[in-house]
Amino acid sequence: MIASYRVSFNRLKNQNPYHDKGFNLVELIVTVAVLSILAMIAAPSIMEQLARMEAKRIEGQIENTLTLAKAESYIRRQDLLVCLSNSAGRCHRDSYKTLLLFSDKNNNKNFDIGIDDLLAEQILNPKYSTLYLRVGNNRHYTKFWGDSGSPRGHFGHIKYCPTSTYSQTMYQISFNQVGRITYKPNESYPTDCGQ
Repeated sequence: MIASYRVSFNRLKNQNPYHDKGFNLVELIVTVAVLSILAMIAAPSIMEQLARMEAKRIEGQIENTLTLAKAESYIRRQDLLVCLSNSAGRCHRDSYKTLLLFSDKNNNKNFDIGIDDLLAEQILNPKYSTLYLRVGNNRHYTKFWGDSGSPRGHFGHIKYCPTSTYSQTMYQISFNQVGRITYKPNESYPTDCGQ
């Protein structure tokens, strides 16, 4: 009797679809739909946070490089250049991928591998913004003079301008005649990024 009960119970167990392991099609569709809705709700918030983190990271990289340029030019008693570059050490006002600090031994205002000394290279590669170096006389670099450590005659700022709808962070980092480096948020010092 017990043996026949076990056999009939096993048959019932195998015939009942609810004892199968895994998801059935309806459960899978509902699960995917719920996850999709949650992802759509969370995506803008996540993208906004990533854009804010990028803005903060680049701010730190720029400030550290400018501070290093000021100190090293004075310590070495050597003129040092800071510029933005996209490729091959070519400095350009509207480059934004890399920030270079170097001694320009051949005085051509660009970094030349094997000739110039590279002191710092900050890989910026912004995804949510672009950068603009603005120095007097439309220069594509700023020079920190070895006799004082200041960018005398080469003062200006680097603007951080968002290109993504997720980033609302706009700022500029200024360096004045005596080499004072200042973070200036868009609310207090308009960057004119939209123009």
